[in-house]
Amino acid sequence: MALWSLKGKKILIIDDFAEMRSTLRNMLIPFSAEDITVASNGEDAIELINENRYDIILCDYNLGDGKDGQQILEEAKLRGKLPYASVFIMVTAESTSFMVMGALEHQPDDYLSKPFTRNVLQSRIEKLLNKKSSLVKLSTALEQENYALAIQLCDEAIISTPTYRTELLRIKTDMLISEQQLDAACSICDEIIAERNLPWARLSRGRIYFLQKDYDSAKTLFESIISDNPAYVSAYDWLAKTQLKLGDTATAQKTIEEAVGQSGKSINRQRMLAEISEANKDYTTAEKARRKSIKNSKNSILRDASDYTKLAEALSKNDNPKEAFKAIEVAKLDFKDDEQAQIAVALARSHVYQDMGQENEALAAIEEASTLLQNTKVPIKNELAIELTESFLAHGKTEAADAIVKQLVSNNHDNQELLDKVSQVYTDSDSNQSADELVDGVRKEIIATNNKGVKLLESGNIDDAIALFEQALQNGPNNQALNMNSAQAYLMRMKAQGKNGSLLERTRNCLDKISDNPDLQKRYKMLNAAYWKTFNKK
Repeated sequence: MALWSLKGKKILIIDDFAEMRSTLRNMLIPFSAEDITVASNGEDAIELINENRYDIILCDYNLGDGKDGQQILEEAKLRGKLPYASVFIMVTAESTSFMVMGALEHQPDDYLSKPFTRNVLQSRIEKLLNKKSSLVKLSTALEQENYALAIQLCDEAIISTPTYRTELLRIKTDMLISEQQLDAACSICDEIIAERNLPWARLSRGRIYFLQKDYDSAKTLFESIISDNPAYVSAYDWLAKTQLKLGDTATAQKTIEEAVGQSGKSINRQRMLAEISEANKDYTTAEKARRKSIKNSKNSILRDASDYTKLAEALSKNDNPKEAFKAIEVAKLDFKDDEQAQIAVALARSHVYQDMGQENEALAAIEEASTLLQNTKVPIKNELAIELTESFLAHGKTEAADAIVKQLVSNNHDNQELLDKVSQVYTDSDSNQSADELVDGVRKEIIATNNKGVKLLESGNIDDAIALFEQALQNGPNNQALNMNSAQAYLMRMKAQGKNGSLLERTRNCLDKISDNPDLQKRYKMLNAAYWKTFNKK
């Protein structure tokens, strides 16, 4: 019988204590582990993970100053550097519910409490590697976001390896939800819940209610999950989202505050608390949440200038303009190469001056934002575009506001919720202007262009369709429908003429822009599968 071996496995050990790094290395070496890299802090670990693909990562939770294990896990997944085939084990001496929930919230493959023996470590790693190796085809499908294939492979694996049935059903449920096959996902959830009242199945069932816009049922179910599992933090997040949809912002804030109390290291959770607090004009809570977002996102891919500019606005509302200007200056310096950040900085400065009653300075800052906007080469983020529109209208810069709205509609002509916000901004302003005619005109132009391109594709005029879509994308580079149809046109051209590096790059760029749109998931997955089929051709 062959001895169990780690030969050929690429391993990363992350621990801030040299003695523990040495101990873990010595535990693994007898199993022929030869390729072992170590990191003593979160920043070095992320850099290594970003540059290498590891089979096994053993990560301590508490790494002293800087990132902790939870943040490493979260960022590695966000960067797409932790595929399903990799094993991530969280190691810690801590056993408090706060730390355990923080780690499990981002789903490591296992959680190992110190002290432990070499045999225990071997047993955990061997079990996980056996599982991952038996599901290697599934891992590839998930990595390529080929969810249709992933669903098929889950069904096959449930039959061939029933030991992993529950996890496979969880993966399949997530894929079905991504594919908008909500009825099929619902059936799995109900089946699992009937067998065992698993929190993830109940949470997925609540997510389905949410996506079906049955917010009352979603709210009831999320509340029930929290009642039965008070430490299940994701249920708080979804409950807060549901309460926001129901218009109950005050209760949503209380809910997300409870979630932060359970697991406050999540940057996105702190931002959600800040945004809800700002909407509720609770600037004291907003200030605290923004400060924590800034602290937790230090040296992170999630670091964002808006935390600083929004902190400045909260400080201003809390009668602390001196600190507000300090936050603005930090954002200006730290994000000096980010065009949109500089626009947001000018806008925040205008808001602070406005709160101070210094109208001339506020107007000068708006003029600066307008100049920066004219020189920017990338589409303005939706939230910033709305804020700029409000400020331009408030200062009588109607033409500048209209120009932003044209670009906003060009990129989001089918996002009714966003277009409603635009209309409301104009209605609430003192400009006596209406956005309806402007919005309607741009929408009709985009729809006509898109329909014309589709007809060209249907008639086989692929090159003409590509030219038309690419011209339209110059005005609305983030438009979801245009990107989707452009991707299809590129794929059709390659199907007819063969694989082309430039077209592959343009196809990937278009697909990446629609990958997060829940309404386009079915079409996206089909196009993404066609992309990978073309990409992998010899």
